[in-house]
Amino acid sequence: MSNGKHNSDATFLDVEYLVSAPGADGISRNTRIEFSAGHVASVGPGITHAGKGLLAMPALVDAHDHVRGLHHLAFGARDQTFEIWRAALYAQPPLDLYCNCALAFGRLAQAGVGSVMHVYSSINVDRMAEDAEIICCAAGDVGIRLALVVPLRDEQTLGYADDEALLALHDPRDRDFIRKTWLYPFPSPETYMQLVADIARRVEGPMVSVQYGPNSPQACSNALLQRVAEASERDGRRVTTHLLETSIQRRWADAKYPQGFVRHLADMGLISPRFAGAHGVWLTRGEIDLIADKGAQVVINASSNLRLRSGIAPVADYIKAGMTFSFGIDSFSIDDDEDAFRELRLGHWLFSQDNSPAPLTRELLFAGWHRNGYLAVNNSNGYGKIAVGAPADVVVLDFDAMAYDLIEGMAEPVEVVLTRATTRHVKGLFVAGREIVRDGKVLGVDLEMIEAEVVKMARAQGDRMRSLKPILERSQQTLRTFYDRL
Repeated sequence: MSNGKHNSDATFLDVEYLVSAPGADGISRNTRIEFSAGHVASVGPGITHAGKGLLAMPALVDAHDHVRGLHHLAFGARDQTFEIWRAALYAQPPLDLYCNCALAFGRLAQAGVGSVMHVYSSINVDRMAEDAEIICCAAGDVGIRLALVVPLRDEQTLGYADDEALLALHDPRDRDFIRKTWLYPFPSPETYMQLVADIARRVEGPMVSVQYGPNSPQACSNALLQRVAEASERDGRRVTTHLLETSIQRRWADAKYPQGFVRHLADMGLISPRFAGAHGVWLTRGEIDLIADKGAQVVINASSNLRLRSGIAPVADYIKAGMTFSFGIDSFSIDDDEDAFRELRLGHWLFSQDNSPAPLTRELLFAGWHRNGYLAVNNSNGYGKIAVGAPADVVVLDFDAMAYDLIEGMAEPVEVVLTRATTRHVKGLFVAGREIVRDGKVLGVDLEMIEAEVVKMARAQGDRMRSLKPILERSQQTLRTFYDRL
């Protein structure tokens, strides 16, 4: 893409089609967008044919991701029931953190994503602050906006029971290895709060926000959840967690909290307008109403929920309740390629059926991928329309390539995007007015070189990985038997 003109203060972008607010506004033709100081400075008539064949719209927001450059299948974590699949993550080979994150961020930028929620999954608390700086460096080099969710947990490492009780169910040959490798002493809630504050001091800025990240409520004591709720209310920092993703979690929650699991979280003050719960597949209608009443939101992860056999989120109930929702890729796109437009299309198809009691409209679909997601990630309103004063986050698509066989006047541009757009159609991406993707290529990092290095590092661990495989498989079988009896 070569029609952007640059100087030290502004960027000008000419496009043939401007979809300023998909699902809400109409289409403008032959438009010039000017960026200045990270925002849209003007939108007006452009030079005819200057941006021929290009379509611009607000950049997408990935509101829930784990930013894993090396895909799960590479180290044997095949798609299966979430609780069993999760155990295989312990086999992830050690990788250079910068490379692994830059690879994931770069792929997302190539897919038209301008803001990413990174739910970091490390268990190494002692190195967490240093890791945070490395992660933010990778995001900055790629050029995306980032929410770094600091992982917090203090119980139930192995599964939905006391760790010692679950460890005792494992093969005696494996217990010592599991104890030394997967189990670790947890910090106190106070230490965790200090850790979040330290990370925020180190990395927060115009392009980075830090969030409290109770890994999932079942992995946190009430004391830790209470401290998170109090801290969030005091400092305004957002809270992101996983919430009733699977049927097994539903059974556990009902047995543990017969008075209501979500009600319990709400009574502690955890669920507020600053709260986002990922997945929400097994929420009841009453729980959805409660979340809506609290002004909180749920992040839908359609591909992940399909691949891990978790189910399909009850989005019609979300809509009927007036609950806010956004969308995430969860490092689990349908084709293992971080294709955000394909994820958008999957949600469009799944949740907009004619026989739905509350179908997902275009307006709600794009509100999830724009306004609501931006709030979840950046803790800021005012995103979702390319207009003067708005954040200058714009994705540019090759409309001519999508519409190669289109008969003039027979399909509107947004319909073409919803039917055909993929990563390969992303020509450019601007974030805060900075051009970070041009002609489909990430400008800030050498993505091909980084990908080759990550694969090389992973394969160098092959002997160690293969030696771990029997332990992991025995652990997975133990967990499978345990959950069958839950």
